[in-house]
Amino acid sequence: LPSADFYEHSYMHRDIVTHVCVSKAAEFVMTASCDGHVKFWKKMPEGIEFVKHYHAHLGPIHAFVVSFDGKMLVSTSAE
Repeated sequence: LPSADFYEHSYMHRDIVTHVCVSKAAEFVMTASCDGHVKFWKKMPEGIEFVKHYHAHLGPIHAFVVSFDGKMLVSTSAE
C-alpha cells in the first residue's frame, strides 16, 4: 500500500450491505453486500476490526445465516 499520510485503506463494502449476522460464540460480525461479497469483522473491547473478505457469489446474496452454535455461516445466491 502507498505510505502517504493522506492515504487510507478502506475495508468497507463497495455496494449496499444487505445482510448482517452476529456470532456470539466466535465473537464475529459478518456482513454481505448485494454484489456477492462477504466480510468478517472481529468484535473487540471497543468497536470491531476487519478480519477477512470473500467474493462468495457472482450476484446478490439471497440468504445469510449463522448456525445455532455460531461456528458456521451459510450464504446462498441464484447461481
